Formats: sequence, C-alpha cells, structure tokens
Amino acid sequence: MSTLVADSPVHDAFAAAAAAERQALRAVFLQLVMEAQRTVLPDNLDPLFHPWGHALPDPADAGVRLAEQLEILDRCTTLWRRLGDDPSRELFLRFLAYRALGPAHVRLQFEPLDYRRAVIELSAKAIADGGVMGVPGLPLEWQFHLYDLSVGGYPVRLLGQQLPLASTFVLSQYAYRDLSVGAFPRPGDVALDVGGCWGDTALWLAHHVGEQGAVHTFEPTPRNRALLKRNLGLNPELSQRVTVWEDPLASTAGERVWVRDTVSAGAQMQPELPDDIADRHGRESVELHTETIDALVSRGDLPRVDFLKIDVEGADVGVLEGAAQTLCEYRPRLALACYHKPDDLVRFPDLVDSLGLAYRWYLQCSTMTAVDTVLFGVPVVPSR
Repeated sequence: MSTLVADSPVHDAFAAAAAAERQALRAVFLQLVMEAQRTVLPDNLDPLFHPWGHALPDPADAGVRLAEQLEILDRCTTLWRRLGDDPSRELFLRFLAYRALGPAHVRLQFEPLDYRRAVIELSAKAIADGGVMGVPGLPLEWQFHLYDLSVGGYPVRLLGQQLPLASTFVLSQYAYRDLSVGAFPRPGDVALDVGGCWGDTALWLAHHVGEQGAVHTFEPTPRNRALLKRNLGLNPELSQRVTVWEDPLASTAGERVWVRDTVSAGAQMQPELPDDIADRHGRESVELHTETIDALVSRGDLPRVDFLKIDVEGADVGVLEGAAQTLCEYRPRLALACYHKPDDLVRFPDLVDSLGLAYRWYLQCSTMTAVDTVLFGVPVVPSR
C-alpha cells in the first residue's frame, strides 16, 4: 500500500482539500449558530429533567464556548465523513451549537409537547406502586416507583425513575429509531450492558435478544448492583439471560480505582482514594480493580460480542480501548454515550478508524437536553 509523502504534490492536494472541507463545515455551523442566537425557545427548557429550574449558560462566555465547539468540529473529520444519514449530520451540528448557546436557543431532536407527553404517559399508565423507594428532597420525577411496563409491550416489572425508564423503553435510547440502519440488539445476540446501573437496560436487552441470546451487564457500585439484582429478581424469565459482573471495565486490566457506594446513575470511577473516605451522607468509597472486554473474551468468559452498549459517566472511551481486539474480531454494533466528555465525538470514531474498521455512525437524543445522547456504530462489513 502506498503512502503519501509529506510535501509531495499529492499530499499537498489532500491537505488543501481537507482544509477546504473544514472551512465549508465551519461556515455551515456558524450560520446555524447565528440563526440560533436570534431564536428564543422558552418551551425548550425541560422542567421534567430540571424540576428546580434549568440553569442557563452565561451569555458573557458564549465566545469561549463557541471557540471550544469549533475546535471539536475541526477534529471531527472522521465522524463527519462517516455519518450515515442527514438526521445524524443535522443533529451533530445542533449538538455542538447547543453546547455553545444552551437550550434557550437550540432545540436538539424532540418537540417539547411530544417529549413531555411520552414521559408523563409512562408514569400515568405504568406505575404499579408509587414511592416504593423514597429519596428525601427529590421531586416526584426523581423518586423510585414500581413500574409495570407491559402496557408498553415489555413484559418487565422494575423499580426505577421516570426519566431514565422513558429514555430506555419509550424513546429508544440505545437503539437507533430508524430501524433500516440496523443499530439495535437482535434475537440471539450476545449483548454487553456496560454501565448496568439499576438493571433497566439489561432487562430491555434481555427482551430483545430473546431466549437464544445473552446479556452481560457490568455494574461495579455495590448499592446500584443490589438494586439491579432486585430488579432482575422481579423478572425471573428475563433474568435467566442476564449475567451480572462486578468489575469496572477500562482500557487496562488490574488497575485500582475507587467509587462512591451510592444508589446513583452518575457514579464515577476515581483513580485515587478520596481524602474523605466517606462523604457527608456517609457514603463510603469502595476499592475496585479494572477488567477489559478483550481479557474476558480471551479467557472465554464472553463467547463473543454482537452488541456493545457503553454508558459509564466519562470512562466510556477507555472501555472501548479495552475492547480493540474484540472490535476487530467480531465487529459488534455499538451504542456509545457521547455526552460525558467534550471530545467523545472525536475519540470514539477515531479509535475505531485507527483499528482499520469501516463503521457508519448515527447520532440520536432521548431527552430534550444533551444528556443521554448516543452515538451508534454499524459495521460496513456485517458482524460475524
């Protein structure tokens, strides 16, 4: 295979073409930002997600935020060239504009009325027992209720919160809504749920992979894992397809990390033991040791990987780095939370591309905020 020599005419032509492409994309993005600045969207502030009010970004810092997003835009060459459809390209630009200007000026994907109706109807129809796990100080939207999701076509009962359950079961957080793309779990899949939290995604996956499939869910926080297992116990038929793993996944196996032991969807791994072993609520830090997907596959603990969902509060890229050999061997479909770090949209596609793998990428939101935005990867060469 030939390579381009620096300062050669062909190399210079490619560089010039790439620069022209970046400038053209910048012009489109800046036009979108200019139009958004002149638009005010009072209905775009989500009281369900932010019941105490949605804090807006400081207008005085808009220039700094815009510069940050332009820098990300310039680095997203791989993603932009491999985005698979127009809705994903449009959402990608709006996502960056949202980060620069905030929700009062940029609507991501949902019309507010449709979104709120979907979320509220879930609670109106599916709550079987309210306030089963009360959390002092939190509003109704963030309390734990017992849900019976059979009204929505899922034979699932579980304890959870309104918004996460709506994202997973109603708004298709981890399956691209255009089914023709194929970015979803399929019957017979071995599916990985990295960031198992309270078990809602594991049960959603277990339903979709069917009796011949298997789900491996990874949740290192003990209190979260206890609730996850409690929810599996409420669904004995589906739980037969689910294996629960305790070790946190990362880029390298055997490293020590710590996590606050709390019932929380936002628990983050820390590389060092915090100075305060317990926080002001008495929640202690737990020592853990990392594992990798590649090591689990190599040992035969995972037979293969067909569908890989990763949502682990900022450690997401590291998990994918620890699955490089698995990606090359099995080419799984991917559902990657891409809103935790500013450059997630750069690093995910660049990592996969660096492995010599051809993927198409698709972007989707399942809330009215940037939270729960997912990047889907579909191999151009079908998975094994």
